[in-house]
Parts: sequence; C-alpha cells; structure tokens
Amino acid sequence: MKTSAKNIVDALHGVHTLDIAIRGARIVNVFDGSIRMGDVGVVGDRIVAVGDLSDLSAATDMYGEGRYLLPGFVDSHMHLESSMLLPAHFARIALSCGTTTCLADPHEIANVMGIAGVRALVEATSGLPLHVLVCAPSTIPSAPGLEGSGYSVDASQIDKFARGLPQIMALGEVMDFNGVASGDARILGVVEAGIRNGWVVDGHAGALAGRELQAFRAVGITSDHTTPSAEKLREELALGFTVQIQDCMLSAEMVKAMNEAAPDNRICLVTDDVPLEGLMHEGHLNHVVAHAIELGLDPIRAIRFATVNGAQRLRLEDVGGIAPGMRADLQLVEDIRHPRPWLLLSNGNVVVRDGSFVCALPQRTFPLAAFRTMNVQNVSERDFAIEAPAGGECMLNAIRTDGISFRTALVKKSYSVVRREGRNIAEISPDLKMAVFNRHGAGTHAVGVIEGMPGTRGAFATTYAHDCHNLVVYGGNDADSALAANTLIKVGGGMCVVSRGKVLSLVRLPVAGLLSEEEPEQLLGEVDDLLNYARQLGFSHKRLLSFFTLMALSVSPDAKLSDRGLVDVLHRRLLPVVTGEEKR
Repeated sequence: MKTSAKNIVDALHGVHTLDIAIRGARIVNVFDGSIRMGDVGVVGDRIVAVGDLSDLSAATDMYGEGRYLLPGFVDSHMHLESSMLLPAHFARIALSCGTTTCLADPHEIANVMGIAGVRALVEATSGLPLHVLVCAPSTIPSAPGLEGSGYSVDASQIDKFARGLPQIMALGEVMDFNGVASGDARILGVVEAGIRNGWVVDGHAGALAGRELQAFRAVGITSDHTTPSAEKLREELALGFTVQIQDCMLSAEMVKAMNEAAPDNRICLVTDDVPLEGLMHEGHLNHVVAHAIELGLDPIRAIRFATVNGAQRLRLEDVGGIAPGMRADLQLVEDIRHPRPWLLLSNGNVVVRDGSFVCALPQRTFPLAAFRTMNVQNVSERDFAIEAPAGGECMLNAIRTDGISFRTALVKKSYSVVRREGRNIAEISPDLKMAVFNRHGAGTHAVGVIEGMPGTRGAFATTYAHDCHNLVVYGGNDADSALAANTLIKVGGGMCVVSRGKVLSLVRLPVAGLLSEEEPEQLLGEVDDLLNYARQLGFSHKRLLSFFTLMALSVSPDAKLSDRGLVDVLHRRLLPVVTGEEKR
C-alpha cells in the first residue's frame, strides 16, 4: 500500500521518525546527471527526502560508507520463461542483481497454453518483491502460416486478455514485422486492439528500414529491441521509437551513438532473453549495464538507460529515480561500473543486506494443466529421414551457422543418396540433422540440415524452443535422435543429451515444457552438465544453449526450421529441403 501523504509530511517535520535512513551514500541522480554525497529517508514504500538529513531520526539507520546509491533497475523488455525458472526463483536472482521492476512478455508460455498459461504466470508473480508487469502476447504463432503452436492470437483474443487479466498493461512485442509492413489485417487488428485497450505497444523490427519501418511506427508500435546497428539506432530515434538495447546488440559503434544521442530519454537497456547460465554466471540487467560501460558508455547514462528511461517507457511516473515521492526501490553498490547490490530495498523493504538475499518469497504452484503439455506421439528413426529423388546425389537447402551469431544463412549443398528400407534417403553426414515435431497436437514435423557443425555425434533434444516451443531434435544419427525425442515425451518436457543409445543427461522442465521446479543453483548444475556432454559430442557454438533454443524461431533471420518446414525468414515463405536441382 502506498504511504499516505500525511505520514510523509509528518516525517519531514519530525513528528515521527523515518522508517529507514540511508546515510553517507554517493547518490546518483538520474534526472540531472550528478553524483552527490547525502542521505535518503524512507517512510513505508516511499522516498520522502534526499540530502542532508542529520536533523531527522530514523527507526533504522543504514550507512552507505561512500557506496553508490542507485535506483533499482527497470527492465522494460524481457521474458521470464527464458531463465527456465519458476517466477519466485527468478525473482531471487534478479533482485540480487539489482532489478526491481520488469515488463514480462509471456509469449513463451502463451504459445504452449494460451491465456491459461499467462494467467498462471501472473498468479505466480503476485506478491513478489520483484515488480512484474505483464504484456498480452501479440504474435502467436510468431510467424503465422510458417509454424504451428498451441495457441493463436487475433484481435478478439487480445480483448479476452484485457477482460480476463486486468493486470496486463502492454501489448507484447509485435514480431510479425513483415505482416505489419505489408498491411496484413490480422496483425494490424491485434495492434489496434492493444491501442484500444490503452496499452503500450512493443515492437520487433530489426529487419525493417525506410518506408516499411515508418509504417511500423505509424500504426502505433513505439519500441524496438532488435536494433542491430548505430545507423538503425539513429533512424529509429528520429522516428520517435523507444530503442531498447539488449546485450547482444552492444558494440563500440553502438555505444558511441548512444553517448552522442540528444535527447537520449528514449534509449533503454534491456535483457530480452537471459538463459539460465547467463543469469547465474553474469547477472541480469546489471550485466548489460556493466558491458555497455566497458564499451565506453558514460556510466550515468548507463544507469539512466536502465532505470528512469525504462520506467517512463512503462508509464511509471514514480519509479526509476531517487527523489521525494518516488517508490523506495533502491540499491547500494560498491562499483558503479560493475553494479551488484550490497543493499537492496524494494517498496522500502530490505531484500538484500550485506550482499545476501534476506527476503522470504511466496511459492506458488502452477495448475495441473501446465504439467500435461506434451501432446505428441512417440517418434521412430524413420521420422528423421530426408527422402530424395533416386540417383547418386541430390541438392538440399541447408541452414548454415557460423558458430558465433544466431543469424543463419540459407545455402545449397550436394549430398549423396542411399537406398534404405525401400526409400531413397539423403545421407547428410558429416553435417547435423535437425527435426521439429509439433507438440501441441497437430501431428506435423519437418527435418532439415545444419551446416557448420560437422562430425557431431549423438543427439540433443529440447521442448524449450522459441517461440512455439515444439519438440526440437539435433542429431548426428537417427537412432539417438529418436531416443532423445521419446525421452522428453515421456517425462513431460525438458532437454536431454543422448549418445550410443544411452541418455547421458536429462533436465526436466515439467511446467509447460519450459520451466523447472528446481532451485536455481541445482538447475544450473544440471544445465552445465547437459551442455558439457553436448560439447563433448561435438555440438559447438559460442552460446550453445541459446543456439539450441533459437534455431526453430521463424522470425529470426535468415533461415530456420519449423514443424512445417524450412523457413526463409526474410521472404516469409517455406522452402523445400530437397531442391530438385542437379548437382552443379
């Protein structure tokens, strides 16, 4: 409950004591860009005074001892499910990293369970000291017609979200950028429904420029978190977008443009997706702040981009700064360049003290339906075959990865054809085979080829696969691939590594095939073991877990694989895996 005006004024006049006084801190003012020594007084959930408060007594005095006092970080674009943690478990880690407010786009669980999944996530976040605001997902499936999911969103569904979940305050990222730019009635109706409900509308427009980008902005989509270059940053700022920069978009050139931007109140630092290993090993929004500063971003700007700018994007007038009347979400850090809270308050309550998490969190369970989302039949080795025309060789469309980025290329490559079990089969060794099985009851599946990871043995399977979260299998041979897929079908979802007919590692994700019930430290150990086994079998990528989960994302350029086939993302079309062309 918000502190009453009477209590605030009485505390300022010394009628009663402050609840908390933080004394002797270097207060970072995100409004004027200054850092000044001083005190901050808190009553209830509000900051009531800033400056020299030596004349005011407090029930609890805390001493900054020259540490920096920052607002709690505000993450204006993220997905809770990317951590694979239950919301309470995620909150503990994020708060320990200084994040006190976030806007969660639950399109991961909505792809699996629809509005019931979003409702379950909202209920699981209630009562947490992490302030979780929620979007209505806009683009499910992310590429209509190119993939199958467990739910579908149109304008009428957006209105159902608005009526059924009053906690929703934004429309989640509009990923069907081609549909918007071409005037597709379905996605434009979704955008109009979001605006009609008075929501902020988030965008995903990294591949758009010029007149198409202007169309995206003109229909009322006001942000982009996929800005790939300094040039695009300048273009979007000039068009009135809020530009949300995630860690993978940071570069020296980007940071230079961020330093030079004037005005800069529409630049935010965000996390988007933070896989568990990154969250636990590197941090949350504090890691993005530190990385940006290391690349040359002015530290005060970095703090502002991660606090008040995000709050203003979310229309939160009393969040993101240290000033009278603002919400008492505060963090005391040793090093402004590598911030991690020594002390953290959320709503005026101590959450982190002496660098340790000290707050009890409510634990809420998900409904039974969340544990029954594997609507797919067992598969066989035959399901992984790529049938080809008779002859010695065939030409296939393959997906090329460079092992570093998540942007792939579409290439044509020749493979031999063998006769097996009465069928002509493309023999793609030493390249990697990828298969996607719809796990929402449609019965569709597709098989493709990944070039750039030769000689991989065994198989890796996952049900966490952006954004439709179908069952995805990467295999060096069909027998291990079938075992990996059937293992996840049996346990209700997760990730596993298989080699020579044996399951080497299994991480269970029983909640919608996305989330674990394990504590973060336990889950991290399981995921680290899983990835170690995968690397030993030859799976290689700079960010291997993200690679496994993103290769089925049909809006991620240039080529991906869905349950319906090989996706040419930029041209928004399905392509045959077997091209029918002669060898060149």
